[in-house]
Amino acid sequence: MTGALQLWILAGAMVGGGIGLLVWTLRPAQPDLVQVLARLAPANPTAQLVGSPAPAGWKDRIGMWAIRNLPGSWWRGVPDTDLAILGMPLRAYYGEKVASVLVALVGVPLLGGLYSLMMGLPLMVPALATVVMAVVAWLLPDRRIATAAARARVEFRRSLSAYIDLIALGRAAGGIGTRQAMETGAGLGRSWPFERIATTVVRSRYSGVPPWDALAELATAQGLPDLDDLADTLRLAGEEGAQVFATLKARSSALRNAITTADRAEVNARSDRLMLPTLVMAAAFIGVVIMAAVFRILAA
Repeated sequence: MTGALQLWILAGAMVGGGIGLLVWTLRPAQPDLVQVLARLAPANPTAQLVGSPAPAGWKDRIGMWAIRNLPGSWWRGVPDTDLAILGMPLRAYYGEKVASVLVALVGVPLLGGLYSLMMGLPLMVPALATVVMAVVAWLLPDRRIATAAARARVEFRRSLSAYIDLIALGRAAGGIGTRQAMETGAGLGRSWPFERIATTVVRSRYSGVPPWDALAELATAQGLPDLDDLADTLRLAGEEGAQVFATLKARSSALRNAITTADRAEVNARSDRLMLPTLVMAAAFIGVVIMAAVFRILAA
């Protein structure tokens, strides 16, 4: 049996195994309801403010299979705060990671095997490439989720500065209480940060929890330190009746200054990153001109 035939057999077996695994994974399942609810229940009830629908997509089904069958040690280091601020359930997170690995296990052996066959490389090359790409595919969802969560926190921070102003205006101009100012201010916004704050504040009314404590729990669950600071200020106003108009205005101003500083730093960083391609193009142009002159001199 020649090496090329062995390579084709190995590639066909890996592709067929990957397709069979996908079919077996996507088949209708009947999970243990008690076990699934126990695994999906968050440690903090405020960690998932928006109810998650029943699994319908193929990634959700893969995630449910992963929750039932894969060992729990594989899921250490789950970014709970990032998932909470994105409103992403655990099953979608698990499904995205497992799906990425399955794509790598199916695609890399096929492409790597064909490339190795054309170039005459040993079978070890696509095998090692498959292992490396599987590890990269396992880590890529974490990177994507961290980037999306960072953008979501920036957006939440911008909305929070406006929310602080609305609370301060309600307390100063309307003469209303702290809870009412929080509910009224949250109801005026239409963006998702305002809706999330409004949901938390309104839910605290029916659960008997002070709204500032509910906001503090939301800040802890989703990694929002600015919201935690606001909750401390509102707790002082609600429990001790302190006048916090000046404090809220100062906090809003400081938050806007911090946002402006962060934006300027990001713009400067992007400008610095754009300098490298420009320098490379300039160096390549100068190199072409110099080499042309050198070849002309040598030819003479």
